[in-house]
Amino acid sequence: MKYKYKTPVFRQSRNSKYLKKSQVAVFLIIGLVLVMVAVSIILVSRYAAKKVSKQETIDVKEAAFDVQPVNNFITECLSATTKDGLSLLGSQGGYIFRSQGGRLIDYQDTDEGIFFINNENEKVVYNILRPRFPNGRYMPAIPGYPWKTFPYDDESKAAESFEARSAFGLSNFPPLNESFGPNSMQEQLISYTESNIDRCLDFSVFGAQGILVAKGNKEVKADINENDVVFRMDYDIVVENLVSGEKTSLNNFFARHKIRLGKMHRFVNSLIESDIGSVKFNIMNSTMEGFEIDIKRDIYNKDDILIITDRESVLDNLPYNYYFARKNRNPAMFYLSPEQISMPATNPETGEFTIITEEDLLGAQELIALDPDEDLITNESFFITPKPPVALLFPRMEFKIGVTDGSLEDYQIITVIRE
Repeated sequence: MKYKYKTPVFRQSRNSKYLKKSQVAVFLIIGLVLVMVAVSIILVSRYAAKKVSKQETIDVKEAAFDVQPVNNFITECLSATTKDGLSLLGSQGGYIFRSQGGRLIDYQDTDEGIFFINNENEKVVYNILRPRFPNGRYMPAIPGYPWKTFPYDDESKAAESFEARSAFGLSNFPPLNESFGPNSMQEQLISYTESNIDRCLDFSVFGAQGILVAKGNKEVKADINENDVVFRMDYDIVVENLVSGEKTSLNNFFARHKIRLGKMHRFVNSLIESDIGSVKFNIMNSTMEGFEIDIKRDIYNKDDILIITDRESVLDNLPYNYYFARKNRNPAMFYLSPEQISMPATNPETGEFTIITEEDLLGAQELIALDPDEDLITNESFFITPKPPVALLFPRMEFKIGVTDGSLEDYQIITVIRE
């Protein structure tokens, strides 16, 4: 029996197969390790990022906690300062003096009765003055006031008129906004706030807490609306935490007061324009949307103080009041005609000098006068100088027939000519 020799190919193939499997296993292990390392790196990175983010959030919260009391403090100061400004504006006839932080020049005590009336240590500015300047046929001076033939259009007395723009006074009421003229309420409130806000902003209280507050530029704006007054203040404030060294900036601050200043301004302006434009207008009989009117009469000589109260506007738990002074103005006497009378020198029956009587001067006319301040006019308010009966001793004699409110007067001259 013969045996053939065979090359051990099978044994070599089996070893090669085992070798390849071992290599694959090694690669799988290495790959797995790499994957695990990559995953670990990603997880660690995410954790680190999350930790940083969380720390940043904590820092932000801590910063907000540090800044918020300062922000609240400034806002409260803005509210308190603007309240004071509104209160002064209302108690002083719509004006705030320069020494107070406003725009109006300071009046001296000797100026009382000229520019203001003192009321409980407040200088209440006149919003209604006496007429000063001629306006067409309207004359501020006596005896031409308010016009020669008042209340008639002419000497015929055919038509009457009791209204004439600014014939019975002059308005000194401040405009609401700066776009309508100087010394507006808006400008004065802004000026007062900018001048006085730093008196309130004492940040030393925060120093003990490790907080430093620095102030920069400031600007205040005021919007006077129908039903409220809104203040906005841009003030560059830097708050520094002295422990962490962190700095935070604050800028915009806001205060709102439910004062119907816009509506009140319109109401008061209508009162003043009516009072100086119509001698028959009674300021106490006016009403509008809940505004109340009171008057303190004859506070300085015959000058009055008007108080307008709005119970829908509240400041420090009290209704908002607006005070203004009103100058006493001359009463206006009705025109008498004729202005010149001719009479004989002597009485033809007795031969004595003619006696001029009140009936000779007035005829059938009645003495009538109206007062723009609602001062009471009675029969005792009228006078004739010289007082009749008077003998016609001279070729020409003048009689002053007038009316007085107890301080001011209006009159007319009636001339008697001897025939």
